[in-house]
Amino acid sequence: MASPPVSNTSSSSSGDPCIKATLDMINWDKLSSLACALAQLPEASCHWGDQLSGGYNLVRFLHLHDAQNTVIVARVPLRSEEAMSEEHDSAISKRIESEVVTMKYVETRTTIPVPHMLHYSAHTEENVRSPYILMSKVDGIPLASVWEDMDDVRRHIVLQQVIDILLELWSHRFDKKGALFNDADGSLGIHSSTLLEDPDDIGTRHCLQTTSYSHAADYWLAYANANLHDIDESLFGSDLKPYDYAMAWFMRSLVPALFDTSIDVHGCPLAPGDFHSQNIMITDPKSSHPYHPAWDEDHPLRERNIRDQATFDELLLEAERNRNPVGGSQLSHLISNSYGIYLFQQVMYYPALRSVFYPLLWAHVFGNEPEENFSDDYYFALENGILCKDWQRFDRETEVWLEACHVLGEEVGSTTPSLTRKEFKDLVVKYLDRFNEEGSVRRWLACSQ
Repeated sequence: MASPPVSNTSSSSSGDPCIKATLDMINWDKLSSLACALAQLPEASCHWGDQLSGGYNLVRFLHLHDAQNTVIVARVPLRSEEAMSEEHDSAISKRIESEVVTMKYVETRTTIPVPHMLHYSAHTEENVRSPYILMSKVDGIPLASVWEDMDDVRRHIVLQQVIDILLELWSHRFDKKGALFNDADGSLGIHSSTLLEDPDDIGTRHCLQTTSYSHAADYWLAYANANLHDIDESLFGSDLKPYDYAMAWFMRSLVPALFDTSIDVHGCPLAPGDFHSQNIMITDPKSSHPYHPAWDEDHPLRERNIRDQATFDELLLEAERNRNPVGGSQLSHLISNSYGIYLFQQVMYYPALRSVFYPLLWAHVFGNEPEENFSDDYYFALENGILCKDWQRFDRETEVWLEACHVLGEEVGSTTPSLTRKEFKDLVVKYLDRFNEEGSVRRWLACSQ
């Protein structure tokens, strides 16, 4: 069976270098032969159909030539030529192992319909040349593709079904936050989700210790501390660093107010990352994105989305009270008060969108008065108060960087700060003889030993 061409009906972009590298790397003949063997069919009793891709995976649909016209979903991790190291392989293997364990857990311990796992390999096999998952195809079309055109009655039905799934997931608790794995003895174990991070991500999440957390508040406090550390160590000499640091300090101060540790007192709930509107399949499209605060006031769907959210909150509260009349309504309370948490997470996870979400978070915390009317006074108070020593240190580092630029010129590498503190220190130590004995650089080095 010849290696399949890219389907003309694919929703993937064949121009994406990651898709092309993945398509070229994998031995699709071997993978299709394996699927035929699992179905007890002769080799090549199948053909490849459409393909899809997301942020992490390439999906291909394999059509078996059997009486049922079975379709198997083959999912492989997207790779690039720059991400072929053992460290990348390990991160991908861990991610697939955890995904498989989570899918099997949901399939065997809940009533939630999920694809059936047929076969997988979390490691790069010699024949297929990639980790992979083979699973059954779920009927239907993604909720995200039909929700906007769905009438209110069907939207109400879908919301109720989503709530039933959420409540069932909420009922499964674990002793700490993290990712599901099978331990060596075959038992379920929770390990840090940072094990799954991309090795090329040298930012805050990658800096977190590979530990698990008992509460969401513990995780986000560790995240915020790592973020402060990243800012402190990067862009040595930047005159913007004091403000970035003060903003990160403010973000950290919000953690105790936003994250209620009592929510996790009975354990951390099951929360698969794949449960979203792209993966919820609708078999009768004749439904919910939560309210998106970045939408303009005149967005045509904004009013209906707010109404959907109110309906969702009402249905969730009713369903939770029916399930547990005396146990409180923790999930309802959490979701109905999740606006601040949502904004906080957007600011922390996506710095490029900070200009959109930070003013909204500021208004959520301090009221609707424009940020500029109060933020300058707030940051000035931090500068002269609890962050005074940090601010003074950053000012000295700016002075040190300016002297280094004057003395070394192009050796610094840029007209704006771009080096980490360690990189800058290594550079000035290399050319130490060029600096004045009484200058800022020498004094800074003497104090930083």
